[in-house]
Amino acid sequence: MGVELATDKAGFHEMDEVNFSDSELVYHVKNALQSVSLGHSDSYDQLIGLLHHTERRAPDEVALFVTSLKALSGAVSCIDMVHHKSLLSLIFGMSLWNYGPDVMDALLELILALAASSGNYLDCCLDMLVSNFMPPWSFIDLLKQPRGIARKDQVLSRVHSTLKDIADLVPLSPSRLVPIVIQRMPNVFTKEPLIVVYVENMLRLESGLIRELVGNMMLVALMDRLVDLDVEIAWEEILQDDFSKGIFEMELEDMEEPADDGENDVGESVELDYMLNWNETGQTSGWTTQMLHRGSSSRKSLGGNLFAEKLDSLMVLTFEHLESCEAGGRLAEVFETLMLSFQTTVLNAFKSKFAQFVMYYACALDPENCGVRFARMLSDSFVCSTSPPLIRMSAVAYLASYLSRGKFLTASFVANILERLVVWCLDYCKIHDGDINPKAHRVFYSGCQAIMYVLCFRMRSMMNVPNLRSQLLLLPLETILKHPLSPLKVCLPSIVEEFLRQAKAARLFTVSETFIFSDLLESELSRAFGGIDRLDMFFPFDPCLLKKCDRYIRPNFVYWSMVRTTYDDDEEDSSDGEHGEDYEYSHPDDVMMARSYDSRDELDLDEFDHSMNKMSITPKNSLYYRFGDELKMQMPSRIRPSTSPESL
Repeated sequence: MGVELATDKAGFHEMDEVNFSDSELVYHVKNALQSVSLGHSDSYDQLIGLLHHTERRAPDEVALFVTSLKALSGAVSCIDMVHHKSLLSLIFGMSLWNYGPDVMDALLELILALAASSGNYLDCCLDMLVSNFMPPWSFIDLLKQPRGIARKDQVLSRVHSTLKDIADLVPLSPSRLVPIVIQRMPNVFTKEPLIVVYVENMLRLESGLIRELVGNMMLVALMDRLVDLDVEIAWEEILQDDFSKGIFEMELEDMEEPADDGENDVGESVELDYMLNWNETGQTSGWTTQMLHRGSSSRKSLGGNLFAEKLDSLMVLTFEHLESCEAGGRLAEVFETLMLSFQTTVLNAFKSKFAQFVMYYACALDPENCGVRFARMLSDSFVCSTSPPLIRMSAVAYLASYLSRGKFLTASFVANILERLVVWCLDYCKIHDGDINPKAHRVFYSGCQAIMYVLCFRMRSMMNVPNLRSQLLLLPLETILKHPLSPLKVCLPSIVEEFLRQAKAARLFTVSETFIFSDLLESELSRAFGGIDRLDMFFPFDPCLLKKCDRYIRPNFVYWSMVRTTYDDDEEDSSDGEHGEDYEYSHPDDVMMARSYDSRDELDLDEFDHSMNKMSITPKNSLYYRFGDELKMQMPSRIRPSTSPESL
């Protein structure tokens, strides 16, 4: 209605000098509201001026302000959306962060009265409360101080209490609240402190008194935002290495340069990372090996990435929320929502880099329930013939990476899931004949690669347990791998070579054919079956490079430097007792599982076998041969995504 706001203090003096009872004050306010429709707006303008007072209020003015808000609560039946538009705009635009507890209580009493009085005001009331999830920008630095933390607690506790009160009075309100929370959710460009405090409120709703009505959608919206942040981080920003330098020069730089944050814990393991080396023409020129301290060059490149820093903070909030759900016996319920969200969002976000670790951590908290359900869901997605090929390939990539990296998974469970994959691949071989066709049989090849990848990590643990050894030896792997579709020629050479080496040492089967890999990380055939999304090179649970998340993931994670392969020197068995404690404690039914891992924090290259060139299945100029035999092939803990023209 465009009322000019009164700026003088006549209204203050007039109302302050008269002692009104509560009922008289309500009557006075009602008259002021009703007079507007009659063309008399003086009293209404004074009321607006009183509420709009922006200067620092004296104690008596604060008392008058509180009294006026309470009087309005008793007069909500006289408030009209048309005639009192300026009053409503003023009320709904107030920030609780700017007031003390008395004003907060009076204002929220008014909001509650408006929400309950008419459905016309419900959305505005809910929107006003949600807008107070985040403080004004001027409060950001204050949140780091005790008084700022106290103000935050005062505001948010009242906001959530009022939301519950409105839900009690207006049962429809939770359904109206959800779209408002999602619509107001900060985008990926919002400053980190603001988006963090907003997500804190979303998780508070998920675990609060109205969680049964709004909780599921809070988790879904949060996962969507995590994926949004994830896709903003380009693969090139994760590893920004200069491939024009020699491989040893890059290796020395990474070993010598300290981490950005100055933290280099002794307990952090050294990862042996393989990345594709490109010459000036953009063609594959072989492997480069880098001993990357976790927290060195990779973390340095992510350290300045604002999207990565926001994602890191939000994922830690999510991890802590999952811990509270587990402590409260709610994790299974929450996991159901997370799994549905994963299937509709993360699984479709091909080559997601970090968001999937929410699922991983939930599984680590409850391996027997969540951990098992996640693996079965992924295997179900892979074998489902009605699902799109890319979804099936993505699912089996997640499954392979999960089974390989999950320190909390028993060897027996991994063996059972592997058997299901092998059975599917065998059935596929029975109904498909013909020559190699990477595109037509891409789902089959992705399944074969997943089997080999998992066995690179788990073969020794299975061979060390008699019943699992028998189960593994009975699998028709040789039939599948020797089929005319020739998966050994199509899957990533890096995985095939490591798998065959371990299979030979374990006497899993014999391979008469010699495979010439030409020192390649990938081949034309693997690029063909991987497609434009390069799902042949997608290992979604490779080591997480987010600094804050690392402390949650690391204790539950199998790094390649921990894996003891079937060809490791037998003399290492003497140290098994020192490294198996955690595994034996976690998995009493797989006591021997520990013997496939080494929990040392650093990788000692001298402990590795130097006889790779003696194997009949590898060429004499095998990987690193030109650099001498002191370095031998290791499975990649993280493979740089292809930047070949075919993948762009």
